Amino acid sequence: MDLDGLIRDLAAPDEATWKPAWDAFLELGGAGVDALVRELLDEQSPLDWARAGSLLRELGDPAFCAVRDAVAADLPEEPARRARWTFGGFRGEHWDRLLESLEHPSPDVRACAALCLQRLRQGALPASGALIRLLGDPDENVRRRAAWALEAIGPGVLDELREVRRSGPAAYRSAAFNTIMNIGGPEALSPEDEMLWRRYLGAKAAADRPQSIWENSCFAVPGSDQEGILRTLDFSDPSPMYFDLGLAVADGSWWTAPPVEHPDRAEAFITPELDGWTLIVSGWCYPAWDEQWYAQTRDALRRLSARFGTAWGFAGRGYCGTAAWAFAENGDIAWEREVTDDDEWGEIDPTEGIGADEPLGIDPTELSEETPMRGSGLRALTPYGRDAPRHEDA
Repeated sequence: MDLDGLIRDLAAPDEATWKPAWDAFLELGGAGVDALVRELLDEQSPLDWARAGSLLRELGDPAFCAVRDAVAADLPEEPARRARWTFGGFRGEHWDRLLESLEHPSPDVRACAALCLQRLRQGALPASGALIRLLGDPDENVRRRAAWALEAIGPGVLDELREVRRSGPAAYRSAAFNTIMNIGGPEALSPEDEMLWRRYLGAKAAADRPQSIWENSCFAVPGSDQEGILRTLDFSDPSPMYFDLGLAVADGSWWTAPPVEHPDRAEAFITPELDGWTLIVSGWCYPAWDEQWYAQTRDALRRLSARFGTAWGFAGRGYCGTAAWAFAENGDIAWEREVTDDDEWGEIDPTEGIGADEPLGIDPTELSEETPMRGSGLRALTPYGRDAPRHEDA
């Protein structure tokens, strides 16, 4: 068999040429694996590396060990990246080999095997014990990948993780706590750990300081009536929360509630009183540039301004130079403004476009550790986070 000729045909741009070569490699099975791996790793090869990697994945078991050996080898950065990409695409039909790979001497192989299991989601549940053991791996990337895989499996691993919290090993306990929180939030903790969590929040809140809010959307109302905010916006399940983590909760990057399709709209962070104002931070609050949610935004602003006299809405995207403002008074929207920089990565003044006769209560982008603060923050579920159907992939 002319493998070099097959490689040339496989590299052709037209499907009429490369597809027969692809099928020929599938018929060859293991006999063509070494040639494909060589082309995958060769930065000068005319064969597109992604095509080579995809074919190796389709070859399945005959290619698995060869690709794994490439991942374990001491390769330059680009060939190593290609090998990891290819290995990360193997699926459950290689179950036994994936489990073996979790104990491979190479940390790159262990991490890639955990990634493969992560992509199986709930289907990787039988591997949960092996993944939990990797929470104590000496390699940080392996520990992180194992945690992500466990989070992808979901609530089915919670009992095992709680047992680690109770009985150890001690080296896994901290990672087990974080993984439980990322899967189910504080409600998934054991009573003992929930008490520890509340003590931790209390200690953090005591030393809490404000931070600038650029990438989150928020409302602002005068005063410090958090209970009034909860009632007005129909928020529920309030619990203590400090500023740094509250912003992560609000934008959906740190999840404490059951999974939904849009986690950035599911929870809100209600700040302490900041220089006479209380902010409600959440993607639910003021999702600018999304007409579907604008009606809800305006309604919430009206309700807040009817309750508190005035209410502000702000949405910022600092990385693309865009900001939007809205102001409501006594139940009515008074004005709205949007500011956009022509340069996608430009820096803008978020207050640009607000006239001198249009009062600005508080600029969330100007918050700092020096901003006067009174009280402590809350995390709460929005109506969407409480009532939306759970994400089908969760």
